[in-house]
Amino acid sequence: MAYDPELVVYEEPGSLDVDDWERFCQQMREEARRYPESQHVRLTLQSAERALKQCRAMRARLDAQAA
Repeated sequence: MAYDPELVVYEEPGSLDVDDWERFCQQMREEARRYPESQHVRLTLQSAERALKQCRAMRARLDAQAA
């Protein structure tokens, strides 16, 4: 059976670590380039990018509080 990105379950990072989410977003960007027609890949990437943005904002708030 050929690889079908619509059937893949992409495992999101289990942490709120920005580095983990950056790696996951990079992985999903590569999948999106490979399978530009895949709605599943596109939606997973959009969700991952939103989560990354939230993680960055949370880290910035924590850094500001620590300063």
